[in-house]
Amino acid sequence: MFKRVLLTALLATILFSCQHQPESDISYEIASVVVDSIPQLKITMTLEASPDGTTELSLPNDAWGQTDLYNSLGSMALLNVEGAVEKDADSNRIVLMHPKDVEELEFEYFLKQDFKEDVSTDKIYRPIINQEYFHVFSHNMFMVPENTEEQLDILLDWSSFPEEGYTIHNSFGSQERVQLLKDQNMDLFGSAIFVGGDFRVFNGEIEGNRISLATRGEWIPFKDEDVFKVLEETLTYQRNFWDDHSQTYFTVIMQPFPLENGSSFQGTGLTNSFATSVSNNDQTDIGQMVYLFNHELMHNWLGHTIHNENEEEQYWFSEGFTEYYTFKNIAKNNINELDGTFFIAEMNRTIRDLYASSVGEAPNSEINYDNFWTSYEYSKLPYWRGTIFAFYLDRNIQKISGGKQSLDDVMHQIHTDATTKDQKVNHDYFVGMMDGFWEGDFEPVFQKYIEEGQKVDLAALFDDLGLDYSPESDIYELGFEFTKDRKEIAGVAEGSKAWEAGVRVGDKVFSRSIWQGSIEHQVKLGLKRNGKEFNVSFYPVTKAEVPQLKPTTANMEKLGF
Repeated sequence: MFKRVLLTALLATILFSCQHQPESDISYEIASVVVDSIPQLKITMTLEASPDGTTELSLPNDAWGQTDLYNSLGSMALLNVEGAVEKDADSNRIVLMHPKDVEELEFEYFLKQDFKEDVSTDKIYRPIINQEYFHVFSHNMFMVPENTEEQLDILLDWSSFPEEGYTIHNSFGSQERVQLLKDQNMDLFGSAIFVGGDFRVFNGEIEGNRISLATRGEWIPFKDEDVFKVLEETLTYQRNFWDDHSQTYFTVIMQPFPLENGSSFQGTGLTNSFATSVSNNDQTDIGQMVYLFNHELMHNWLGHTIHNENEEEQYWFSEGFTEYYTFKNIAKNNINELDGTFFIAEMNRTIRDLYASSVGEAPNSEINYDNFWTSYEYSKLPYWRGTIFAFYLDRNIQKISGGKQSLDDVMHQIHTDATTKDQKVNHDYFVGMMDGFWEGDFEPVFQKYIEEGQKVDLAALFDDLGLDYSPESDIYELGFEFTKDRKEIAGVAEGSKAWEAGVRVGDKVFSRSIWQGSIEHQVKLGLKRNGKEFNVSFYPVTKAEVPQLKPTTANMEKLGF
């Protein structure tokens, strides 16, 4: 692999002098610029040229549910040779055409924000670049050579950014103006986040390993220090559970966005980090951050150390089991003073959500890329199904073993196989693993509840375990359907709360407030019919035979809390 030495001006302790930068296989110099009054990032890339005169760079045009990401690209040019640059959006490539006798290419491209509206949970996955800060995921920011080696030495040069008053922070370090990533796995490099600007950074240590929280803006619902405490507790207890304190650096990046009504938050597990976006209003609270941190940080193991062989096919595991251990970890360790009542409440909510879902018994094969990223119910189905399946397995393993084993033992063995054998989770592997903890053949159990998607008979399970429960419950029922453009009512279920409130097919919708899946918040609609405007509100509930655990002391003791 061709190596190069980049000469650049660096600030030494006091004196300004020229020094050699480290050798690297590929380097990126990043600078903040303004082009036609638009803030942009200028990235100058130096890499080995292909001997055939065509060097292809990978940059996805569609990724993480986003389309047309090439709209974020500004001008592009080869700097050191005559040549041409072409976008090939269909194949997710930028093609550099140059003379065959060139050994090294210097390629410059610009990155900009391609939307004008406020940041939202959707826009967070596109490059955000303005005068105050930037927030960009690696796959949207750094082009990488096609068909390259699995590991490269990568140099990131941020030295053009101000030293004072400007934060540079990312998945590989904090406030480092020159970063050399030695033997960097390219897949891990592509799953990272890079931020800069007016971010505040809080630092700490767990077992000698660095952790940090980077955030910005004026938070309404909580203090930075309280969020950082939740981060410290969560990481400590999760690392103790996995007996894994090997990660020397980890960061959480927390981005606020405006939301007038309701609360919304989401997170993405990344290399050495996770990135989260959170609605900044008084309807968001620290308890939601407890959940979010515990779920996303668990992905350091379930999703990053332990990989799915097929992402969507095993989402019941990577998302569902993560959800279950989120509830369990919080309650077991009283994070933010939450206990077994929290665990029971979250399990009950999950049960209600699954039973209320219109796709609750869809086969696992229907949880595919298109459905997962375009349908709310399909996107949540592996969470709900996997959580209840994990609970079912956990309780049965404990009963079978007389309390000597639990699902924890299964998880630890899967972790061991992943780290020592590079084993990925697939259905055959999981069934084979469970055969060692189950009475009889586990394959029919897996086929029934995961492959076919049948619901666990929870009433029978609760009876068998001696748990006290209510046989029926209020569950979520919106009671009507929108047209595709969500501007009109397409259908209403007669007898539903929506019907009782006066919602009818053909009503025009001029305003709406809906807490998806929540039975505690009213649905509020502004409707127009026959030229007259009116408002309706109702609780989206219906009675159903859905068992719910009671938060009794006896139940919590039996569940180990």
